[in-house]
Formats: sequence, C-alpha cells, structure tokens
Amino acid sequence: MGDLIRRFQENKAVKTAVLLFVSLRLFLTIWAIVSLAINPLPPEPDEQVRPYLGEPILNEGLTGLLLGPWQRFDTQHYIRIARQGYADPSDSVFPPLYPLLIRLTGSLFGGTPVAYLAAAILIANSALLVFLIRFFQLTAVETDEETAVRALVYLLLFPSAVFLYAAYTEPLFMLLSLETVWQAKNGRFWRAGLFGFLAALTRLTGWILIVPLFWACAQSSLSPLPRTFSTLGNRVRELAKRPNCLASLLPGLGLILFLLWRQWLGLPSLATVYARYWYQQTGIPGYDILRAAHTIFGKGIARAGEPVLYLDFAITWLLLITTWLTFRRLGSIYGLYSAMMLFFMLLPTSELKPLYSFDRYALAFFPMFILLGMAGKRPWLNRIILYPSLALYLYLSGQFFVWGWAG
Repeated sequence: MGDLIRRFQENKAVKTAVLLFVSLRLFLTIWAIVSLAINPLPPEPDEQVRPYLGEPILNEGLTGLLLGPWQRFDTQHYIRIARQGYADPSDSVFPPLYPLLIRLTGSLFGGTPVAYLAAAILIANSALLVFLIRFFQLTAVETDEETAVRALVYLLLFPSAVFLYAAYTEPLFMLLSLETVWQAKNGRFWRAGLFGFLAALTRLTGWILIVPLFWACAQSSLSPLPRTFSTLGNRVRELAKRPNCLASLLPGLGLILFLLWRQWLGLPSLATVYARYWYQQTGIPGYDILRAAHTIFGKGIARAGEPVLYLDFAITWLLLITTWLTFRRLGSIYGLYSAMMLFFMLLPTSELKPLYSFDRYALAFFPMFILLGMAGKRPWLNRIILYPSLALYLYLSGQFFVWGWAG
C-alpha cells in the first residue's frame, strides 16, 4: 500500500487527474442536492418537459440523491437503447457502443433501471478519469506540466462540463478521439485506427478522424507533399496502397457498419430521423450562425428567449478562432481534428434550434483547452478564462439537475 501511495504521489498526471476528478464529483453531488432542494421537481412524469422515456423516476432514498439528478435528457435515450435496442426510431441517431457497454455492465448489476443508470454513469466517469490522465500527459509533452494543470482545470470548469460527469457519450468519445490523434501523431497508425473505429461507433462525429489520421500517415511516409493537384492525386493513391495508411479508413468503416446495421433493422435514413425527431437537416455549413445572429441582434424567433443561445453563439466564435490558432500553435494534426469537428458541427441547420448544444460539443475540442492552458500563464488571462467560466458552470449544472436546458 505504501508503495502504491508513493507512486501516486510521484505521478503528477495521475495525482492531478484523480484529485480534480474526485473533488468535482463530490461537488456536483452536493450541488445537485442543493439545486433540487431549492427547485424541487413534481413527483409525476411529464414527457414533454421531463422526458423519462418510460423509465421509472428515481427520486427516493439514497438512489434518488445519488442517481436521480443524472436521469436527464440523452441519458434516457442511451438507457432505452441498452434495454430495447433501436425499437424507437428517434434513438437511431445514437451509435451503439455506449448503449452496448451499458447493457453489458447493467446486466452484471442485475438489469434493473437503477443498475442501468449506475452502469451508464460508471462507464462515463471511468472514461473521464482515464481521459484526464491521458490529456495531462499529452499536454505536458506538447507544452509543460503547469500548462497541463491549467488545461485540466479549464476543461473541468468549462460552462458545460457537467456533461463530463453525466451519463453521456462525451467522456468516452473524447478519450477515443484523443487516443486516435495521439497514437497517429506518434506513428502507431493501426492502434490509432482502432481507437478511431470505436470513436465512430460512439458518436457519428467519429468518422472525421479519417482526416487527421491520414494526414499523420502522409507526413510520416512521404517527403513534403507537392503543390500541384495532379501530382498530389498520385501521392494520395500511393499512400492508399501503404498498409499503415489503410488504418486511416477504420473510422469510416465504423460509420459504414452502423449505417448498414440501421438499414438491416429497417430504420429510416439518418436524414429522415434528424428532420422528423430532432428538427435538423443538412445545409450550408455555418448558416446557423447567421440564423442565431438574427435572433440575438435582430428579430429572429429561433431559440428566442433562451439564454443558452448566447453562450452557444459565443462558443461558436471561440471554436472558430481557436481552431485557426491550433494550426499555428499545435500543428496540422491537431488543427485538422478541430477543423473537421467544427465542420461537422456546422453542417446541420435548424429553423428551430440553431447552434443547439454547441456548448456541450465544444468539450471534445481538447486542443482548444491546451491553447487556453498556454494563454493562462498570464494571470489576467487566467482570471478572464476562469471566473466567467466558473459562474456559467454553476448556472448550467444547476439547470441540468432541475431539467433546465444546459446543452
């Protein structure tokens, strides 16, 4: 035991990640109790306002205190998939890896609603802890340990960071994406491809990992790429024949397998499901920025009166700026990851919900938090980053616990 404690104290990545993880886990548990004491929920279900999707409400005893506040929004979809598969078409936009893990783990715990929710939280929180350790290590290699500490703090206190502890796919997807990019950057392409494959089975966004993975292989396999498009095409064909570069196709394979599975189940197309149930369709990338600006600065009605719209709008511009800076400060592999993530986020449009959940999706932009950690070396910038973020974190996490929209 003494040797284990000594190793823990000497490993700064593990020590920092564990201390931050446990501290905020305890804080959110207490904050959830306080939030619900201030604004208690009605005991009866309301599928329009508080969609439990047929799951029993956990609001009694220790289970109600520890698990009940996390019975929110997308969590219910993941648990319904774990219990019923894709019986409801609206669930079929969520890839199967996370619900499958919930089903396997929840069955071990007894297969009850409490077991499934506990399993969902356990999986997400375990992925978060491993991500924090690996993110610290990556950031320390790219910069230094002080920057790594700040990057972790900024991430865990980001306005929407309550979702990192919730039963959502964010932690698992972030871990798999980080491993894909880092392994590719270090030349371990098949390992990177496997992580990318799993990322694509966690969230639809995962297919974009093809681009940074292929670029990393191109950088390591060939001399600097030529400027002429004809010669570039020959180089692409040459790269495609190299075994290592074939690993970059694995994230796309994950998406294809999910789409084939959906078709085999007889489900409507993703475009149909998004339009019918989620009020989104594919459009001109970035058009929702204009639609949101019309509401904020003009007379638009999309998300009118919703405070989180202002945050989503601001975060969109933060992502645009930091993605550009990522290319300059951290290199093309990190830059391509951020750029492709942002492109995929800006592709859908919605007349009712422009820029929906952008504050939550921003959590996956781990290069952005490295840049913020670098900027935070200046005390005045550290305060500018941390203080507003902390205030919004308290507000949005409280909103989440009382079924208010947080991201």
